[in-house]
Formats: sequence, C-alpha cells, structure tokens
Amino acid sequence: MTDIELLHPLNHVGTNTIKTARLILRRFQLNDSVDMFKWASNHDVVKYLSYEPHKTINETKTVLKSWIKNYSKTTTYNWAIEFQGVVIGNIAVVTQDDECFTCHLGWQIDKPYWNKGIMTEAASAVVDYLFDEVHYDRITSGCDTRNIGSSKVMQKIGMTLEGTFRRYCYQKDGSIGDKFYYAILESDRY
Repeated sequence: MTDIELLHPLNHVGTNTIKTARLILRRFQLNDSVDMFKWASNHDVVKYLSYEPHKTINETKTVLKSWIKNYSKTTTYNWAIEFQGVVIGNIAVVTQDDECFTCHLGWQIDKPYWNKGIMTEAASAVVDYLFDEVHYDRITSGCDTRNIGSSKVMQKIGMTLEGTFRRYCYQKDGSIGDKFYYAILESDRY
C-alpha cells in the first residue's frame, strides 16, 4: 500500500467491549476504583510510567472520573482489562494522529499477572480492533529499554523495533534511560 487514497476513512467508534479467550476489555466504571488502586499504587507497576503511585483511593477515583467522562468522545480508546472478574490493568490509545492514520498504545498490568501472556492477549485484541474497526494504518508503542516485559509484549504482537531513542526516558527517580520505539502496520498482519 503506497497511496493514502487506498486507506479506509477512519471510523471512530470509541471504546467498545472486546472479549478474548480469558479477558473482557471494557470501559472503566467508578466501582473499579478498588481494583485500580491496587495496581496504580504499586511502585513496580508504575516504575516506567509518567505518574507517581497513587497514595489514596480518592486519587484513583479522580482519575477514573476523568477517564469515564472522556468516553463521551468517540475518539477515546481506554479499556479496563478484566480477568476473572477483577480489573487488573488498562490499555489505551495515548496519542493519535488521524491525518497520518496512526495511534500510539500504552498499557499497565498488576504485578501478579506479569509473564502470563495476559497483556499480550489484551494488546493483540486491541491492535486488531484498531485496525479492523477504526481503520488505523499504523500503531506504535514504546518503552524504556529497561522495561523488558513491555518490550516483549510489543514483539509478541508483531510490532517491529524501529529504533532506540537515546537518553529519552526521564524517570521519576531521576534516572534517564533510552526508549525502544515499535510499530506495526495494518499490512504487516498478512
């Protein structure tokens, strides 16, 4: 595919429920605050993310209210990852460039669920949704090079490492790291 005219127009449908073999990816609800606080307050979970661990459940509720309000926009894509009735993380489109038919994914998952293929399952389903329903042509993601788990997810869902941004990730602890940058094209799936 070399010509932008060959692309389907974007079809923003918002955050709709996606079911996989083990997961329900759905919109957040305010009653998810207890589950979310568990992972949003965990230093290990948020180590490479931009926010500090939540100190109170009220902080979590404030974030949830903001996320829930954003669902009124069809351009919002932010899923709660529900596993066995518990919300264990989230996956979201964190930036979009509709003129270039591209978006950028970010995610987080509670530590007890690391290395079980759960984030790979969620990310794969969301990538399919964004290609098949929304018609993005390119989906990107990235992580601090020290975040091995996130990098493995990107590889497992078919993303290609496009480069390493040197001294790019300034962390809350004052350290600086390099950033892996991955992408997958809609045409890569065939």
